[in-house]
Amino acid sequence: MVIALLPFVLSLWQVLRGVEKASWEDALAASQTRPPQIMQSLPADAAPGWQSVRLGRAAPLGEPVLLDNSLLEGKPGYRVLQPAALADGSRVLLDLGWLAEGRPVPPWRPGRDVSGLWQPWHERFVLGGARVGATGVVDRLDRQALMALWPGVWRAGVVALNPQAGMTVWPEDPPLSSARHYGYALQWALLGLCLCWQARRYGKGREHES
Repeated sequence: MVIALLPFVLSLWQVLRGVEKASWEDALAASQTRPPQIMQSLPADAAPGWQSVRLGRAAPLGEPVLLDNSLLEGKPGYRVLQPAALADGSRVLLDLGWLAEGRPVPPWRPGRDVSGLWQPWHERFVLGGARVGATGVVDRLDRQALMALWPGVWRAGVVALNPQAGMTVWPEDPPLSSARHYGYALQWALLGLCLCWQARRYGKGREHES
């Protein structure tokens, strides 16, 4: 009977994932209709919520970090992450875009008014032996090491910049939509009902035999 309950647990998990993705999708939709916010006018501890932001002037801090194992449409490549300093002295991590493997990293030339989409940074799950760091090519960015390398007040999350020359913008939509998660939840729930029905039939059969 315990096995029959497992699909309901998985169904609930998919529902929770669906709610999370729905919030993501709603925030993205809202960002299309609202004017960009000026990041330097926001509190330093403000949390990103998929909103459009304007950074004003931004200066790069060192070389970009290349996030390896970033497949885009089945092609290997990197997400190019650039630590930057804003005019108010705060620091922020910028996502310059996706770069195909083997291509040189084009120099980033920030304009007078840098802008993009401010989003939460999603943790990567990596295995032992993975390259975790704040410089060069990494499998996962070590944000604590990055903050130690460039001390100061760091803004949360990452700002995915508008299209940069020579790079492709990483997709903003969640890899699995809320509708897909709700569909999986329904499938798990139906499987759980089938298993419960089978368990009940099996129990009645045992009763008749005894």
